[in-house]
Amino acid sequence: MAVRKICKPKGCRGSPRCDHPWWFDVMYAGTRWRMRVDEFALVRGATEPVTSKQTAERVWEPKFLAEIMAGGDPRAKPVTVLKASHGLTVADFLDRYCTNYVEAEGLRDPVTIKGRLKAVKAVLGNEPVEVLEKPEPVQQFKASYRQGRAIATVNRALSALRGAINWGRFQDPPLLMNSPFHRFGVTIRTKEETKRDRRIAPAEEKALLDAALAVSSEAHVGTGVSMHDRIIGALETCCRQGEMLRIQNRHVDWDRHQIAIPGARAKDSENRRVPFDPHGRLAPVLRRCAKLKASAFVFGNPEGEYQDSFKTAWESLLLRANGYPLIRATMRGRVDREKLRQIDLHWHDLRHEGACRLLADGVDIRTIQLKLGHADIKQTQRYLNITDEELRKAMTGVWERRRQLKAFGQ
Repeated sequence: MAVRKICKPKGCRGSPRCDHPWWFDVMYAGTRWRMRVDEFALVRGATEPVTSKQTAERVWEPKFLAEIMAGGDPRAKPVTVLKASHGLTVADFLDRYCTNYVEAEGLRDPVTIKGRLKAVKAVLGNEPVEVLEKPEPVQQFKASYRQGRAIATVNRALSALRGAINWGRFQDPPLLMNSPFHRFGVTIRTKEETKRDRRIAPAEEKALLDAALAVSSEAHVGTGVSMHDRIIGALETCCRQGEMLRIQNRHVDWDRHQIAIPGARAKDSENRRVPFDPHGRLAPVLRRCAKLKASAFVFGNPEGEYQDSFKTAWESLLLRANGYPLIRATMRGRVDREKLRQIDLHWHDLRHEGACRLLADGVDIRTIQLKLGHADIKQTQRYLNITDEELRKAMTGVWERRRQLKAFGQ
């Protein structure tokens, strides 16, 4: 790929400072494509001739190459495509996306996607859908939504919006023509997200388990033995919450000592098997539920019925385990949110903790990846956080080996 000057006559020798126009000179699949940058850009939205090489390379050269790779002829005048978005607002467009794609295709977590797009509608909902083609309005949403929120939360909302825009571009006829998400427009900077390294010490784990057995009143429904078992299950299986809650007796293989996680219920849609210690603390939990029918849910309620959420019980345990009073304004109402923010412990942290303990016990990272059900080992690496004590023990072993080698004169 190249943007250069083809000067005729060649008295200026193609100097960037000469007045001759810039040209594309591209070799692709054995064919050489030459065309003036102005001839390509002016019929595709440029408002003035391209005199800067930087503009030619950054803005128009990628589009020139994209048309060639798509099998088109960039020298031909582009055909004007009529859009089907006349009178459509951003809120209407996002609702259509959720109905015709998110729900129709059966995407996972449609409630989560709708929640993220709800933030976009709150800022840009009444604007015409064409504003989503320009970076400035989306940057405006990004700046307003960023206030008081973590960068990861903003990135999730932007990712959901990007998916909706890409869907709209490829409708027939298209609802949108361009996307604001590109290198010189709106960017999603995932590297700026704060890596969560919350660890759970043995004392804190014991406090949670004790609190689960101590808190069992009607106001704190879902606690007791069931919550005690779920904490153990999360640490021992390292399963996601949704995967763990859907484990049934028929998925537990006592001959091979493993639990099957069907792909239909896994985030990555891949079948996997999680081994368990028949003499460990998870085995009594599995045996207790094994007395029920084969379709009973191991981590459901005491009768083996499926339970899709236990948020109220988890909040109660966090407060009780940390010595805070369990005061609610109404029955099953929300507890003190400020206290929960101070504790800063999420249920998903149990999955991280279980993986970190496996690493500390010498389990290979590839084995941990298979147990967690990660498609990419980089995701597993982000899960594994080493405590100061584990780092000290590892370095102590290194220092001891060095002293031994030095004593033997090696």
